[in-house]
Amino acid sequence: MKQLLFASKLGLLLSTALLLVACGGSSDSDPTPPPATNTQPNSFSFSAQSGVEPGSTITSHSITVSGINAAAAISIQNGEYSVNNGSFTSSSATVTNAAQIRVRHQASNQFSSSQTTTLTIGGVSADFISTTRSQPPATGTAPQASVIFPWSQSKTSAGKLTVRGTASSRNGISALSVNGVAASIHSKSSSSQRVSAQSFHAQGSNDEDEEEEFEWTADVEIEPNSDTELKVSVSDANGTENSDAASVRVNTLEAPTYLVHDNLNQRLIGVLRSRDIVAIDPKDLSYQQLTTVDYISELNFDHVYNRIIYSNYDENTVSLYEVDLEHRRQKVLATYTPELEPDTQLIMASSVFDPINQQAFVLLKLLKADSYYATDRLYQFNLADDTSRLLSSSSLDDIPRMTISTMVMLGSRLYAMAGLRQLVEVNTETGERNTVMQLQSINPMVMAAGSVDHQLYLAGFQGIVKVDLAVPNYIMLSEETSTTLFPTSQIRGALLLDEDTLLVLDPDFGSVLKVDTQTGERSAFVRSGIGSGRSVMMPRYLTFATESDTLYVLDNGSNAADTLFSVDLTSGDRTMIADINQEGINYHSGLFYDPASNALLVGLDDAILSVALSDGSISTVSGMGVGYGPDLWPMTGGDFNSVEATLYMAKPSLTNAILQIDVATGERHLLDFDGSAGIAGVIEGVNDVAFDAENLQLYLSSQSQSTIYRLDLETLETEVLLDKCINNFGQNILNVDESGIYNINYDAAGERLLILSGQLASYDFATQSCKILGQRHEYNNALPLENGTFLTVGQGALKQLDPVTQEQVIISK
Repeated sequence: MKQLLFASKLGLLLSTALLLVACGGSSDSDPTPPPATNTQPNSFSFSAQSGVEPGSTITSHSITVSGINAAAAISIQNGEYSVNNGSFTSSSATVTNAAQIRVRHQASNQFSSSQTTTLTIGGVSADFISTTRSQPPATGTAPQASVIFPWSQSKTSAGKLTVRGTASSRNGISALSVNGVAASIHSKSSSSQRVSAQSFHAQGSNDEDEEEEFEWTADVEIEPNSDTELKVSVSDANGTENSDAASVRVNTLEAPTYLVHDNLNQRLIGVLRSRDIVAIDPKDLSYQQLTTVDYISELNFDHVYNRIIYSNYDENTVSLYEVDLEHRRQKVLATYTPELEPDTQLIMASSVFDPINQQAFVLLKLLKADSYYATDRLYQFNLADDTSRLLSSSSLDDIPRMTISTMVMLGSRLYAMAGLRQLVEVNTETGERNTVMQLQSINPMVMAAGSVDHQLYLAGFQGIVKVDLAVPNYIMLSEETSTTLFPTSQIRGALLLDEDTLLVLDPDFGSVLKVDTQTGERSAFVRSGIGSGRSVMMPRYLTFATESDTLYVLDNGSNAADTLFSVDLTSGDRTMIADINQEGINYHSGLFYDPASNALLVGLDDAILSVALSDGSISTVSGMGVGYGPDLWPMTGGDFNSVEATLYMAKPSLTNAILQIDVATGERHLLDFDGSAGIAGVIEGVNDVAFDAENLQLYLSSQSQSTIYRLDLETLETEVLLDKCINNFGQNILNVDESGIYNINYDAAGERLLILSGQLASYDFATQSCKILGQRHEYNNALPLENGTFLTVGQGALKQLDPVTQEQVIISK
């Protein structure tokens, strides 16, 4: 794999809601006037790039056009632009809302010189600026440094990050620091232990005047909710300093998990990390820390007393809390311990608040031992007279069923989503529940009050629904599809910011979506991830094309169809290639890059598909009536020999054999290996295969036998490679009774095998030792890189993992 070049850039979409004032009465018979044509987009910006190579072509990150409802003119000065990853052009044209735009130009031919490109859309302009690197010393002897971890542009939630890299010099290293923090250094060519940078110059001297390489680490503090540049400075023993040897950017911006509108101060109040309450300016999305609480899982705003109200529980005691926003003080308003039947425990408490009547409605969910179904109780807390009572519960009546998933206050009326997809109004005087309407084929996760007293918004897996209670009926405002640019995963909240803007919070994707309540169009309000493009949900497999330095990811669906993405590793930008969902079946056995046909090979459990990278077209390579030979089902994993155009695939039902598939013809054969020829004996239950191209060997993982074998492809002899990998708890993570082996990948550069079992581990061939790297639930797969780190995929994110420090950062989300 060739060395990757990374450019440092980050795109943060800043958007401002356009307030439209409705005219006339609210009668259902009054026609709604069409929105005025608007071709002036929200402001946008491009991150400047520094330290670029003179005369090189420099491309910006993508920005998303937002805030227009008609085609807007686009033009560029001193450069070119690309729309939706199309060809670059300098000609004027038009673009529509949600278009993805990149610009590029040729950097200045001079050192320490800037080049500026101006993009204009609908009269709104932004500059893209690149600045070339400083001129190197005339002697060419200045020490150099590079960063291995973290990525050139990445994201972390850690307050401190261990930065790791390499340095080189002919005169040793006297000092190396990252943002002023001294690094620990040791020589790659010696067995010396790590020492401080200040004392290393004596050990680093080189009498033969040959350049020597060093490794270093530095523990650097990272500011929360910031975009921080980590800059490496290095000096040699002669005092020659390179103050701009390398740099990377680390982003710590977080999207709120809960959000309310403070209309008294025209701001938003949000929660970060379930403990930090912050004020958010909706104009520039700047954060201001208000206070910190022990734990908070909801927000209610009381505009009468300018405070936050929320509920919580400890064991079986429920408490209502107040956070005074003026004095930033927290106190308990009320506590209540409900009477519970034996072997019953409280598992959830959530609340909504009626500021007009100063009443909190707290929903408790109770679970009895050996039961799968919780029962609900709804309590009413009157803060005006400090009283409380049971308002409604599963035991009081049964129509409609008291199984509430979400609640909202609409004025002084309480609405809830109950069992069997029923929208219910709860009488706050009597506790009586009345069905308002049935919501077929919709599974709402959250509700939000509308701008008028007969309007609600519901958001869930299927999309966003607008409810008119006066009729009553509902319409699908914004449907979720496989091509939705801003899909949702686990929606935590919804809030109507103004008459035309609904905010939907999705912490899994680290985003707050902005939904136009007239058109249903989605855009990013707060996006704390890395890179632009459609979010991935459950990335499962990944492969790398060295020819184009492009990563490809198979997204295993989750709540949407199975899709293929390409990922630009310099920016984290994602581009959807194809929808590969085969009649709703999402059982896959691998993803492989085929350079000969410039295509991706996708393994299902009963077929091999080919997805052309030129146009996304899909064809069947083998299986489902194509090719001949043994049945493929059920394939569970494999690897690809691109030189021979051969797939080696695991089929657990085979004994002493795996499948061998000719990609060119689709023909299938059994690759038999007689266990008696080696020392392995009978090998069965093989569920994954890893290919070692240099030594022409296969590694076979048998989940049922809790063993990893080595197979020589020339002699077909087998041997046991590994049958034990012990974690900190004394467990053998390969043992099927403990966890079992799920995936293996061969790391040629590091001479090791990556093992995904109950935990992520690596087996070092040189030391014949196994090392635990992380918990399995964090990763679905791992891909080794030449610099010794790994790319990993997990829920909603692509990450870089450093096996030395066992730290990780997000590089695309």
